[in-house]
Amino acid sequence: MTIPLLIILCLLGNWQVERLNWKLDLIEKLETRYGLPPVTLPATVEDPDDWVYRHVMVTGRFLHMREMPLYNAGPAGKPGYDLFTPLMLKDNSGIVIINRGWVPERLKEQMSRPETINSEEVQVTGLLRKSWQKERFAPENDIEHNLWFYADLNAMAKAQHMTEYFPMFLYADKASNEGEYPIGERSQLNIVNNHLDYAMTWYGLAIVLLVIYVMFNVRRREEDQSQF
Repeated sequence: MTIPLLIILCLLGNWQVERLNWKLDLIEKLETRYGLPPVTLPATVEDPDDWVYRHVMVTGRFLHMREMPLYNAGPAGKPGYDLFTPLMLKDNSGIVIINRGWVPERLKEQMSRPETINSEEVQVTGLLRKSWQKERFAPENDIEHNLWFYADLNAMAKAQHMTEYFPMFLYADKASNEGEYPIGERSQLNIVNNHLDYAMTWYGLAIVLLVIYVMFNVRRREEDQSQF
């Protein structure tokens, strides 16, 4: 049993090393992209992965009547909502859904924060992000009551009867906000990389298994010799 288990543990360790190299390459690419100056939002993108964490600028008018609050923790872990709001691009050339930022629970309803409603044309700078999947223990989105728990781009667009929209979210920078709320800059380059720890764990278990195997055989040999 020791040999197949040892092989499996080593293979798992090698797999994590491969994942580590992939993650380091990804982090390098994203850090380079994150540091580039903002560009005008393209009309469309062929591969959203090539635009994740890219700074872009858009000009248009917010469609506040289609605002979608997403339950999320804010500064210091306080409960509240990220405000996902469609923005009609200048010259009605399309729609992009923007995460304008976070507000506390008491400001969920628009009537409690009229200063955040701007019908004028605005310019927004922010980071492009892809839609994300529901986490295992997260609740389902309550589309009927316009309450969201994870950002499903296609579901949000469908709920707001949008057929033509940019295939990524735009997370507004803090500088895009007028006033205290909503608090922007909700997307930071913070990529978890635990693959080295995982690799060391698997290799460590392999070493422990090998040591136990050797000690077991040495002890058994000593017991056999003592019988004679």
